Amino acid sequence: MEYDPARLFATVYRRYKYKRSNPNGSIEFFIASLPEEKDKSLAAPSLKAHVTTEKFMWHTPIHRQMQKFAQSGIILSENTIGDWINGTCRSVIAIYDALRNNIVKPACGYMMADETPYQVLDSEKAKGKKSHIGYMWSYCNPVDKLVFFEYQRGRGNKHARPVLQNYKGYLQSDGYSVYKHYGNLQGVTHVNCNAHARRKFYDARQTDKNRAEHALMLYSKLYGIESYCKEQHLSFDERVRIRQEKSVPIFEELTGWVKEQIPKLTTLRSPIGKALAYFSEREKQLGMYLYDGMLLMDTNLIENAIRPIALGRNNFLFAGSHDAAQNAAVIYSLLATCKLHEVNAYDWLCNR
Repeated sequence: MEYDPARLFATVYRRYKYKRSNPNGSIEFFIASLPEEKDKSLAAPSLKAHVTTEKFMWHTPIHRQMQKFAQSGIILSENTIGDWINGTCRSVIAIYDALRNNIVKPACGYMMADETPYQVLDSEKAKGKKSHIGYMWSYCNPVDKLVFFEYQRGRGNKHARPVLQNYKGYLQSDGYSVYKHYGNLQGVTHVNCNAHARRKFYDARQTDKNRAEHALMLYSKLYGIESYCKEQHLSFDERVRIRQEKSVPIFEELTGWVKEQIPKLTTLRSPIGKALAYFSEREKQLGMYLYDGMLLMDTNLIENAIRPIALGRNNFLFAGSHDAAQNAAVIYSLLATCKLHEVNAYDWLCNR
């Protein structure tokens, strides 16, 4: 097995000019048209796709890309590469808007939501305090496998309002209060994530091993049933039948056990107390998936879509502006959706 390093090359278009003499004595000249240019950039779609996926898929900061290009004898400025990436964002904005529409008003009536911090340089802040913690709000249509990210400057109710205020259907999330607020609106059914509930029992193992492992054992059975449904490619109706037959008794056992354990504790501030209280407060929302085969047991799908943002955050630390953060949201949306559909994102960007 060998490796052939990537190479940069220029494409030269030669256009031949032809002359034709007409019978009336006039002369006409003909020349082929140049390929249609979407912008004035010298970078071809393949190069723009490369720098874009390098940054947002492989988490390579622009200054490292500059160093790699320099090794090939190509000197590029940070602004040049940044302009290419911004141009890519602008070229796919219509597709991004279509993603939003298919998530805000999904035919299936099912949305997952989550959010993650995103640091941004803010020139409006006082000297020495240029950094701002914004948030990438993430929304997913699990049935059609669509992901939509939107950058907002904060994490409050108003920052989720553009997407959630008119949404109708199932809204699945963690226990954050903003989602509870929108989950209580008319026409919305709030569903909670069992992975978050399970994680709290997992974290309680060090202080109350017996109780924590009992809950984890029951959750293991529930997840085993979900794995079986996925492996067998069961329809929604078949999933409900299996869940009603096998999962409901286990979930009811877990629910009854939680109710028995809470009075036995002296405080709910301990790790196991917090785990029991978290489950008890959200029992109905956690069990909602048992009655609709379309629903997933947890929000791991959207959490996995968020993971590249966290990796990129560790490498390039911050976005240069609020506009740059929104541009990142556009690209992250498309890359995440490509991944769910097993589409090569680089090839897709080259041929969009």
